[in-house]
Amino acid sequence: PEGTLKVGPQSAGADPGPMCYASGGREPTVTDAHLLLGRIPPHLLGGEVRLDVTQSRHGVEALAAELNLGPEQAASGILEVSAWNQANALRQVTVKRGLDVREFRLVTFGGSGSLLACRLVDILGLRGVVVPLNPGSLSAYGLLTVDVRNDYVRTAVTRESVIDVGELQKIVDELRAEAASALAREGFSAEVRQFAVTADLRYFGQAYEVRVDVAPGKMTAGAVRAVAEEFHDEHRRLYGYDFRNDRRQEVEWVNLRVTGIGPIRKPDLCPLAAGHGADTAATGVRPVYFDDWCDATAYDRTALGSGDKVAGPAVIEEFSSTVPVHPGFVAEVDSWGNLLIHRSDSAGAGSR
Repeated sequence: PEGTLKVGPQSAGADPGPMCYASGGREPTVTDAHLLLGRIPPHLLGGEVRLDVTQSRHGVEALAAELNLGPEQAASGILEVSAWNQANALRQVTVKRGLDVREFRLVTFGGSGSLLACRLVDILGLRGVVVPLNPGSLSAYGLLTVDVRNDYVRTAVTRESVIDVGELQKIVDELRAEAASALAREGFSAEVRQFAVTADLRYFGQAYEVRVDVAPGKMTAGAVRAVAEEFHDEHRRLYGYDFRNDRRQEVEWVNLRVTGIGPIRKPDLCPLAAGHGADTAATGVRPVYFDDWCDATAYDRTALGSGDKVAGPAVIEEFSSTVPVHPGFVAEVDSWGNLLIHRSDSAGAGSR
């Protein structure tokens, strides 16, 4: 409705970007709100990109005047709406898979992925948040280390009662040959190539399928029955019911899929050396607005060691990311350099 605060889905992008870029942006963004509240430093990428706090303040103050709020309250409102947008998206993904978000920790990555981490813990009742090393480059790291995978799919809609096992085997063989050819072009020898076969099944009349694994080996009547049993199990896991014992509900095969996998050698990760206390990584104190203005200690993440603990209010900074630690939260460094963020009482606060 008109007169309410909205965040997104439009983005200022990199050009013109947030108002603090001083590149022509005319509306305050989430980045401007974080900057105004002191949750990110007035620079990016280790100081290579300077941010104009004055521009952010002008934009947020104009918005605040329309809402009859102070600039800090308006900026906090921007971040609150953004946090709830993220929380609702996480709920949709987890509920669709039959998962209770309260049983999990959230892994955040990207340069801004951790900026609202503590708020998401409270809204969703999460057990905590895991921030990996160098979160700003985690996606690139994954791209370079993930196995090469090529999927080949063939639609073959047929009911289980009239299925032609020989035809299924023929399709699998043809798809496997395509996958092998692609891996050969990628430079993977026959000795290292891996293949996985899956099938998309549904109950006859359904408009959606469930993907299940097909065991290695030749297609036989027994293999077909085993796939159907796995389908019943997976359907129950996903949706809470199955028609395993209802002869009126026939299983229908829809797609066969062969995935060709070329394994990439993974780098050897080294444990992080033990820390000497978080105080040795402190770089200063600056005012940061959470529920009110307070003095928050800034820490250089690269100077933190295994076992170090940072209690909020604090801000943990590194080249590609910033992690605000709210009052009442603690960030602990594990033996691999991950930040484990949770409430200091170790209990989720629940939604509020």
